[in-house]
Amino acid sequence: MLDFAILGLVMERARHGYELKRALGELGFWKVSFGSLYPALRRLEKRGAIEATGGTGRRKAYRITDSGRDIFATLMSTDPDASETERAFQIRLAFLGHLPTDRRVQVLEGRRAKLSTHLRSAREIFIDARSNTENQDRYRLALMEHAMATTESDIAWIDGLVATERRVASAN
Repeated sequence: MLDFAILGLVMERARHGYELKRALGELGFWKVSFGSLYPALRRLEKRGAIEATGGTGRRKAYRITDSGRDIFATLMSTDPDASETERAFQIRLAFLGHLPTDRRVQVLEGRRAKLSTHLRSAREIFIDARSNTENQDRYRLALMEHAMATTESDIAWIDGLVATERRVASAN
């Protein structure tokens, strides 16, 4: 996932390692050490996905290559599987603007379906836990309620993104 995020960031413009580290942090979901970042940059450079350009002092700036654009496009257009993690979805979402509208809607609707399945399962577990009066723990029940409310909020947020995509597409 780090490689995917790096490619997405250097799609925007060439960046050196420190800028990449900061930009990953600004996305709000990735705290990466230089000990992870620089091996990833070397790995991507070796694959021909990025190349070093002249930087200032000891700093190398990296820019994406045509091969890197192809790799990034493949990663963006690949259907996420059911096991896609929260972080993987966040990375995909951060760069969703690189996809055409219909594909963006498809990715968002896929995420909504996954969340809806999770919510149904969580409700069933909650109902079972609440009906078990012998071992009922109010804090566990509260935690389950919180998880359901968070998932419902995420679904509403996704619905808003989909509605915006459709509204913008119909205006064009």
